[in-house]
Formats: sequence, structure tokens, C-alpha cells
Amino acid sequence: MKYFSYTKSNNISLMFIFPFFLMYELLAYFLFEDSNYVIRNSADIIFRDMFGIITSNTFISYNGFLLFLIFLSIFYSFSKKSLEFSLNYISLMFLEGILFGIVLVFLLNGFNVFNYSDQNYFIIDYSYMFYSCLGAGIWEEILFRCLLLSALINIFKRVLDNYSSLILSIFISSLIFSMFHYIGSLGDVFNIYTFIVRLIGGIYLSIVYLYRGLGISMISHIIYDFILVTIPVL
Repeated sequence: MKYFSYTKSNNISLMFIFPFFLMYELLAYFLFEDSNYVIRNSADIIFRDMFGIITSNTFISYNGFLLFLIFLSIFYSFSKKSLEFSLNYISLMFLEGILFGIVLVFLLNGFNVFNYSDQNYFIIDYSYMFYSCLGAGIWEEILFRCLLLSALINIFKRVLDNYSSLILSIFISSLIFSMFHYIGSLGDVFNIYTFIVRLIGGIYLSIVYLYRGLGISMISHIIYDFILVTIPVL
């Protein structure tokens, strides 16, 4: 079907996620404008450190570079007539992402491992809450699904059959995704139950990414985190 092939396109995903990326960066600027320290998603920090090797890692240079790449990709696709804009499809993508995010909440709810009162997942500052959810959904999906998962699939396909390479790549990338949450000064204290839940969540989002594309997996991730930090249901 045209909708599924259209919405799975990486260029459509870039166009789709651009407003959310813009909101994330604007919130970072206004939330921390009076501070020398900006709290960012750890995956975002990895990309910024890599960019800092090339040139000065400032708000304008880093985001200007990203915006240039996004617009270049979209412009190239439009010029080749390989991309067309459909508001109906974009709206359906958003609804689909919400649906997958809600399904993930109910999928992981059965483990009943998140204790909000003990682990401070319930956030009162709604602007920071929304900011943190955007950062996780955007940058963790780019790092662990778009880059890591795709790279592992391409590597394992050289020595394994397609099915085995897919399964192994999903598991390894999801394992690293789960471990990632316990690394660094802002990482959580390791807990085997939350580790397993995040592993399953990573597997779920990997499947969404592979079959529905980056844009929808991002929204699914954002919606799941949004529910996680606002409604103590788990």
C-alpha cells in the first residue's frame, strides 16, 4: 500500500520529526538560558561530542549543521520528485505512533517494575518533562535504531541468513539500548527488572522501526516516555 511505503521513507521521517526536533532545541534554549549547564539526553550528548571533534560545538553551529542536512535531504528528494507531501499521511503517522506508544505501555505494564515514588519518574515540571521525552524519542531512536541496528544488520547479513541477522541485530542493539540507561552521571542505578523491561522495549521499538520507519518509532518512544513520567500507571 502507498501509505506504508510512503511513511516508512527516511526522508518523510525527517520531515515528520523536524517540528519535534525544533521544539526540543527551543526548549533546551529557553529552559537553560540562565544556566551554564544544559541537561541533555545522553544520546544527544554523544552526537554533540562527535561533532565537537570537527568544529566548535555551539548551539548555533551544531543545530545549523543538522538543519542544513535535513533541508538538503528533503530538497534533494523533492527535486528528484521522489518525495511528495501528504498532510493526511503525516496525520496518520502521528496517530500510528501514538497507538504503538500506548501498546508499549500496556505491554510493559505487566512487569509492574517502575515505582514512581522511589525512582522519581513522576515529574512535576511539565516543560522539562516534555523536553526530556522529546530528547529520548528523537536521539535514542537515531542512535540505537537508525544507526546501530541498521549497521548490525548490514554486518551480520554478510555471515548469516537474513532472518538470523535480523534477530541477532535486534537483540544486540536492544541489549546495548537497555545498558545505556545505567551509564554516566545521569544514569539510573542498575536494576535487573528495569533492565529487562528496557530490553523488551528496545526490541519492540526495533520492530516498529524496521517495519514502520524512523518517524513512527520516534513518536512511539516519545509517547511511551510521556505516559511514563506523567501517569503513574506502572
